[in-house]
Amino acid sequence: MSYIVIPIFSDPFLHPLHKDNGLSMLYVKGSDGDNQMICQFHPDCVGVLEDYKWLEDELIFTPDAKILQHIYPFKNVVDMNWEWWSQTNQPFDMSKLRNNAYDFFYNKYYNAKRLNEIIPILKHKEWCGELERQMGKMIDINESLGWEDYGKEVTEAFSYIESNGVKVSDDVCDIFDMRVKKHISDGRLYTKYNLWTSTGRPANSFGNVNFAAMKPEQRKAIIPEYDMLVEYDYDAYHLRLIGDLIGYKFEKESVHQHLAEKYGCSYEESKQMSFKQLYGGIDKEVRDNITFFGLTYDKINTFWKYFKSHKFIETDIYNRKLLSKNYTDMNKNKLFNYLIQAYETESNIKTIIELKRYLLDKKTKLVLYGYDSFLFDFSKDDGVSTLTDIKNILERNGHMVKSQAGSNYGEMNDISDRL
Repeated sequence: MSYIVIPIFSDPFLHPLHKDNGLSMLYVKGSDGDNQMICQFHPDCVGVLEDYKWLEDELIFTPDAKILQHIYPFKNVVDMNWEWWSQTNQPFDMSKLRNNAYDFFYNKYYNAKRLNEIIPILKHKEWCGELERQMGKMIDINESLGWEDYGKEVTEAFSYIESNGVKVSDDVCDIFDMRVKKHISDGRLYTKYNLWTSTGRPANSFGNVNFAAMKPEQRKAIIPEYDMLVEYDYDAYHLRLIGDLIGYKFEKESVHQHLAEKYGCSYEESKQMSFKQLYGGIDKEVRDNITFFGLTYDKINTFWKYFKSHKFIETDIYNRKLLSKNYTDMNKNKLFNYLIQAYETESNIKTIIELKRYLLDKKTKLVLYGYDSFLFDFSKDDGVSTLTDIKNILERNGHMVKSQAGSNYGEMNDISDRL
């Protein structure tokens, strides 16, 4: 038997892990057609705390697998967004589902605590029923839709980071604004990674904070729970990833310095030159004289030819398909950029899972991810060797990192020569 499972939280506007939030009920519909509301906390079912752990080993389809993992570590969960995204390259638009009770209460009582416990269970069931019908149009309830490898691992990776939260300073509301206040939970904010973007490169914004695009002054609001924050940044990550794909090996030296010597220019000019070549088209002179760009040019054309003839192309690690029907304005350079971003994300998923397993019995934790950077809340109780081990995990595929540390995320000092 398989089930569609839709969680309803007590507060629809707080993060699922916020101390003032919690599971109110689960809507469950089996493949036999039976449905029920499994109550946890709601005035319409006072004194009732129903068990849902019997679903642990069942095949579950849900609107957001990452959120469901914050409730309980169910073993076999498929995300509705995966099927919609894999077929359309867009996340499912939940705003298309309208419910008069939701519209009224959510607009009028946004700041009310535990708002979903005010709305009658029948109205929740009505909304869940409509969502379940929309899900039924997109999924075959007896199939997992190619979710196994990518879906489970991307969910594991980013639900782990979200569960750690980020510690924030007492003046966080001054640094951002007062809207942040309701989202602070025991001195921390929780991140929320949107996995279903056009390239699969996660966005990260929640509670009026765009964690992926914080200004230097805003970063000062992020502080350590333990002893210090330590960030690792990959050196010229995209260039090294491209090197992997085309079989061009960069050594431990700086990639930009390596290419500067090929260009015959300064380090800073090299960075600008490489950016121009990758995203504006590779000049004939450059590709003829610099092996890296010659091989890159050939790979761009190979990818494009395959995409045009097969109407899709697969990503490098998880073999996710990018379907040509979903990209009306695609060109060969944009396709290459999408594939590099996908390769970046998929490589990082593997890295995050390895870091999670390494840090399992330690206080130190990964609290923020930023494409080519990883921020850790480091505890000295784990020993300095932990920082070296983290560096080795990040560099395991030959991608070199720089590191910096500080008492807040906005004021960090380079410590690369110490690790």
